[in-house]
Amino acid sequence: KILFVGLLWLSVLPVMSQVVDLDRSRLSTAAYYNYSEQGDVTIKLHVWGAVRFPGLYEVPRGTRLSELISLTGGPQLGVRSKRSKTEISLKLHRNMDGQRTVVHQVQMENEIVVQGEDPEVQGEDVLSFEAVTQQGFKWRDIFPVVSMIGTSILIAERVKT
Repeated sequence: KILFVGLLWLSVLPVMSQVVDLDRSRLSTAAYYNYSEQGDVTIKLHVWGAVRFPGLYEVPRGTRLSELISLTGGPQLGVRSKRSKTEISLKLHRNMDGQRTVVHQVQMENEIVVQGEDPEVQGEDVLSFEAVTQQGFKWRDIFPVVSMIGTSILIAERVKT
């Protein structure tokens, strides 16, 4: 009986590890995307940060930055209100003389547009997105401040008397 239970446990163990690996792969947002056709000369580069589809991209040589942004789905902005302001910083990093340096940088505000230069991406480049949303002032933001000031005045009056 013990031998049967042991053999059953050993047969179930590989299945359990496959389930754990499957769950782990579903939780990961990083991925590999291949946008080349058979016979294309390709390059591989990384896309990091606040982007819809981060990961390793394999694209045909000659791909422009604007095309790569389209493939990544663009910056992940989330829900915005009329009073909020979102600043998007896009940086293209490249290995030059053994160091990773920024070769192209674009600052965008409430828009997703590559302005000016549209450089060609190269192998091992890293495209990084950073999105910072600043909320506008709302009238309900003043109530905690007024409440704190009122409480401080009441405490000062009580201490005085």
